[in-house]
Amino acid sequence: MTDNTLLEVEDITVEYVTQGHRFAAISGVTLDIAEGETVGLVGESGCGKSTTARAIIQLPTPTAGKVRFEGQELTELSHAEMRPIRQRLQIIFQDPVSSLNPRRRVKDIIAEPLIISGMKDKAEIDRKVREVLNAVGMDPDITMDRRPHQFSGGQCQRICIARALIMEPKLIVCDEPVSALDVSVQAQILNLLEDMKERYGLTLLFISHDLAVVKNISDRVAVMYLGKFCELADSARIYEAPAHPYTAGLMATFPEIGDKVTNSGPALTGEIPSPLNPPSGCRFRTRCPQAEEKCAAEEPEFREIEPGHLVACHFPLVGE
Repeated sequence: MTDNTLLEVEDITVEYVTQGHRFAAISGVTLDIAEGETVGLVGESGCGKSTTARAIIQLPTPTAGKVRFEGQELTELSHAEMRPIRQRLQIIFQDPVSSLNPRRRVKDIIAEPLIISGMKDKAEIDRKVREVLNAVGMDPDITMDRRPHQFSGGQCQRICIARALIMEPKLIVCDEPVSALDVSVQAQILNLLEDMKERYGLTLLFISHDLAVVKNISDRVAVMYLGKFCELADSARIYEAPAHPYTAGLMATFPEIGDKVTNSGPALTGEIPSPLNPPSGCRFRTRCPQAEEKCAAEEPEFREIEPGHLVACHFPLVGE
């Protein structure tokens, strides 16, 4: 933790009950995000990325652990106490179309956070809605009175970003905001997020299953596997020399990345084990090409192997 730390996530766990069994969707997740920083969170589908995002914004509150935002502990607050904090802590959801109410006009969707917060001046509300629509590249005169079904997926995502920006938040959690979009539109939305970050002084937690997407937008990258972090490092370092075999395997699946990685391993094979019954020791050992007996007997500690580079592996590919 540093003086400019905006968000502290400390050892959070989220448990669910299904088929009569209690299991941890995420376990022991720890992360600090500094003000103005963009942290990318990557991993295969089902690894717990979205659960982590929702736990941070207290939807639902984590089963265990602490989440501090601007120094305030969130896990102990009631729903009413969280309401003013949500003005500074926003989320952009994965599916832009389904996250917008199809029966409401765009101006009402974007204005709703202002109205909930208590603003009653209609002229000021209209001014702010127009301002954020202009900021995300949408013409207010054309957009405001239309409904979501009249827009493309990329335009709907711009509307979602405008809704998140209307309260001038400090932190935005982006939960796979481009995964449902065409590649050309993905680039537009990523560039828009970068512009908005600079214009509004935002801090971003950017979640994606695609390492190539987060390569340029992130200052640091955290890699998650089966509910736990396996690697965390500066973006440039993790793409240049991944230390965990899982990260190296992910790199190998993207030729434009894998060809430039010094220790890119073979592409990943096999299925992610069920979180209802995770492997003993290292959770990745059942798919790891260099697993040994120690990997089954002991869970690796998430530790620093070089300055700013943490990995949960008994036999990291770099560092030691």
